[in-house]
Amino acid sequence: MNFDFANSIRARPAQSELMRVLGDPRGPREVPAAQHGAFVPDPTWARSHLVRVPIARLPGWPRYAGQTVAVTVHRIAAEHLVATWAEVRRWGLHTRLHTYDGAFMGRHILWNPQNALSVHAWGLALDFDQATNRYGIPAAQMQIDRDFVRCMEECGWTWGGRWSETDGMHFQLTDPLPGTTVPSWQDAMGKGQPTPAPQPVPTPVAPPLPGT
Repeated sequence: MNFDFANSIRARPAQSELMRVLGDPRGPREVPAAQHGAFVPDPTWARSHLVRVPIARLPGWPRYAGQTVAVTVHRIAAEHLVATWAEVRRWGLHTRLHTYDGAFMGRHILWNPQNALSVHAWGLALDFDQATNRYGIPAAQMQIDRDFVRCMEECGWTWGGRWSETDGMHFQLTDPLPGTTVPSWQDAMGKGQPTPAPQPVPTPVAPPLPGT
């Protein structure tokens, strides 16, 4: 896939700039949703900013609550997501994920209405393998595949597992948070320095039977 990671990463906003750059997904006022800490996204904002990426463009995508038909993200993340997933498949890592646990969701951080909006509220975050990588789990106990994490980071996503308050299931398409330790491979796809995909282990060939 011919995707310009460098340009997309350069255009990636900082988390602190999301409200200014992308607007308020709540619209003129917040309308609480049924779930505590969630809100009903403003229809005008949603029409202008959100898109659904069909699962057909993300072959091998893990299921969410049964059948996943599309992944809803911000329009600036849509093609970046498709290109990232192509890299995940090139590395052969899509089979190492167990669950997809959400992208766009109109809510506050930690579902607390007193907190700022979550990056999920702008459709710029993805969660995977929530059961074993929940918020606050120490890095040493996280079970998310580290090769998958590296691939995501090379493609320009920030991993919550590196934060002081860890969130190992969480990836967001923003600049790394200030004060976060950034690995040397962060944004490598935007620098023309991608890691070569692992080579498959050759299938052993059985020696010929005697007399054949």
